[in-house]
Formats: sequence, structure tokens, C-alpha cells
Amino acid sequence: MRVRVGVVVPARNEAKTIKYTLRSLFRQELKPEIVVVVDDASSDGTAEVAEREGAVVVRLKRGFQASATGTPYLAYVVNRGLSVLKNLDLDFVMISGAEAVYPSNYIGEIVNRMVKERVIVASGVAAGEKTRGSLAVRGSGRLINAIWFKKIGFAYPLAYGFETWLLAKALSQGLKVTVYPVKFYLLRKTSMNVQKAYFYGKGVRALGYSIFFVLGRAFTLFMYSKDKNILAYFIKGYIGNELTYDEEIKKIIVYLQAKRLLSLRYHL
Repeated sequence: MRVRVGVVVPARNEAKTIKYTLRSLFRQELKPEIVVVVDDASSDGTAEVAEREGAVVVRLKRGFQASATGTPYLAYVVNRGLSVLKNLDLDFVMISGAEAVYPSNYIGEIVNRMVKERVIVASGVAAGEKTRGSLAVRGSGRLINAIWFKKIGFAYPLAYGFETWLLAKALSQGLKVTVYPVKFYLLRKTSMNVQKAYFYGKGVRALGYSIFFVLGRAFTLFMYSKDKNILAYFIKGYIGNELTYDEEIKKIIVYLQAKRLLSLRYHL
């Protein structure tokens, strides 16, 4: 039986990198049925590049220039792409950044493992990055069981922390999420700045992270960030938001964090 996969790629001013992302997707051994690029009001010809490479393009307009990374607006952008896939007969949905490049076996390898191990959401690992725990499944490069996704609305919530919410939702239902040791590559390294730290703080608060983990994250940001303002913006974002999701999400988040703390204590 053929496994059918659809891909959504949100993109803003990614003309220099998106062609490499799309080529790596269309060269997959398990080739996607459709790749949808959601062009978020790019001014550099991103949409035209995506169309030339064979993607279906959804064009958006917006009235602001700030980065959408980590904000509810990014969930909206992804959802516009998901709306194109919703009524298609798909087995899996993949979300990808416009600066990611995948080996030809990426989708097939992860799908095979997900089917065999009955995993609902999974991703590989970006080269050079480390992953820790069940909530470490990447937002870019993740594959989602489409049948289950449709049962919960086939969309991200328009709130901070939406990518982690999906993982917590699956875990709260007793389902599996995981990260597989299948590498993919980023043409632009991820990095933390004050804006990302601010939105990160909002996401942590929205998800109901325990105060111990909030303090731990704050300490890590302070110790390893060259810009010490990052800590202040993280705290500002955390204080400036409120618990967004329902109690079942908070419970699973706190449970997983407590489990990890106990594990660290055991190893010490």
C-alpha cells in the first residue's frame, strides 16, 4: 500500500534557500503527493521560486514586518497550508522550514519507523543540534499522523507554544511522540535573540511549565547567551502571558518535567 504524504513549508523572503528545500523534498524516495509553500508576503520572489520548483503556493498579505517566529501568527501561516491538505487522502503530514535540506531517505525512514512503532508525531535531528525528552520533537522536519491530526482539528492553535502543544496533546491521549536519529541539515543556523527569547517566555507560560523548569531555562539562557538581555526578555515574556491551554496539557507537561528531574537526580 502506498503511503501518501503532504508537506507544508511556511516561508518569508527565502528565495535563496527554498529551492534547495523543495528539491530535497521532491527527491525523496517516498515522494510527497503535494508540497504547499505558504508565502508570507515575501518581497524577494520566494513564491515564484517555489512555483518553478513544483510547489503549490499560497500567497498571504500582512501589514507588519516583524519576524513571526515563535508567535501565534506563524501557527496561522502553517494552518493556511494545512487547509489545502485537509480534504486530501493523506497518511502523514510534514511541516518543514524553508531553510532545511533532507537526505533522500528522510521521509521514508521516519514514516517506516512511525508505522512500525505506532508513533503519532516524530522528527529527525538537525545536524549539530541535541535533543532531550519527549517534547524535543522539532517543529521543522516533523511528521504527523494525518488520521489522528484530523481528529483534533488538523490545525495548530493560534497561541504561543503551539508546536509543543501538539506533542503534549498526543501524550495526554497515551500516544507516542519521538525523535529519530535521522539527520537533516539547516542552511541557516538557529540562534536565540531577544525577540525569540520574549516569545519563548510567552510559550513556556502558556504551556504551564513548572517554576523549576522556568528557573532552569533562565539560568541556561544567562550562562550561555552572549547577549545578557536575552534573559530579561525571556522573563518579561513569561510574566506578560498567562496559562493558555487546558488542564490536561499542563498536567502532561508538569509530569514529563518531573520525570526528567528525577532522572537527572538519579544520574547525579
